Amino acid sequence: MSFKTSFLNSTGLVGIGLCLVLLTGCANINLAPSYNKPFKEQVVQEVEGAKAKVLLIDVSGKLDDQPKKGLLSQAPSLMDSFLMQLKKAEKDEQIKTVLIKINTPGGGVTVSDILYHELKAFKERTKKKVYIQMMDVAASGGYYLAMAGDHVQAHPTTVTGSVGVISITADLSGIMDKVGVGANIYKTGESKDMGSPFRSASKVDQTLFQELVEQMAVRFYEVVQEKRQLSDAEMIEVKTARIYTGMAAKQAGLVDSLGYLSSATQSACELAGESKCNVITYRYQANNNATSYSPSMSFQQENADMSLLKAPILDSALNLNPGLYYLYLQ
Repeated sequence: MSFKTSFLNSTGLVGIGLCLVLLTGCANINLAPSYNKPFKEQVVQEVEGAKAKVLLIDVSGKLDDQPKKGLLSQAPSLMDSFLMQLKKAEKDEQIKTVLIKINTPGGGVTVSDILYHELKAFKERTKKKVYIQMMDVAASGGYYLAMAGDHVQAHPTTVTGSVGVISITADLSGIMDKVGVGANIYKTGESKDMGSPFRSASKVDQTLFQELVEQMAVRFYEVVQEKRQLSDAEMIEVKTARIYTGMAAKQAGLVDSLGYLSSATQSACELAGESKCNVITYRYQANNNATSYSPSMSFQQENADMSLLKAPILDSALNLNPGLYYLYLQ
């Protein structure tokens, strides 16, 4: 083959490739789900003769209000997705119970409290029931959210509890001294740089931080006590912020029952006074093979942040933004 022929063949292939790219752009092929479009209802468990519905919502990953960024799109945050589903469910009179699968170690104090508050407000407005099914982990902020439910069920092997607050600040001053690096800080007020990684915490800093976490902890204790009606001795144990298995949580009065999602769907139906209910989820894209264990639209995106369930404690701590957390760190 001559050089000229080879060159022409190569040029032709490049031209064809460019045409395909241009045509793809003109055709507007969507390689990622559009989160601006209304999501759709999908039945994942159909019961013959049923008209009432149980809506299944996933709460999975760290509780936050940050959008999930993907390669081609940006998905709603966990909080936004959760609230959008409640908004849609509010308009559907056939939905009698919202069944929430919780699989989270918790997250920000304020996000946890907003989710709890909005779920309680949803119940009051709609008179719909809320059934909580704890999955692998429903700790700290995950347990806080569960307190908005009418009935709380855990798997026997669920990890829950961790009723408390944590705030982590780094101190890099020792390393900076060793490498001969410093930081110039200009501020008003002696506590303006409280928590700065460029200096060690003073006694004033330590006192103020401890006051902050204790104030947020009191709010958590009040939420738990209002729902669970524990004795003083039981609350003392809870305030250690220890974790519990599902079985231990049942014995401690932190959950109402032990069971699996297969029983929770029927129990959620009966909680609303119904004998037959179809189980539905909301999705942006249909999944024809979906079951009640399949993720709903909220967290189908590949970037759902479950790292805190899996990462070593140091990595988990370093991934946190400054702030106060209802969070169980493994």
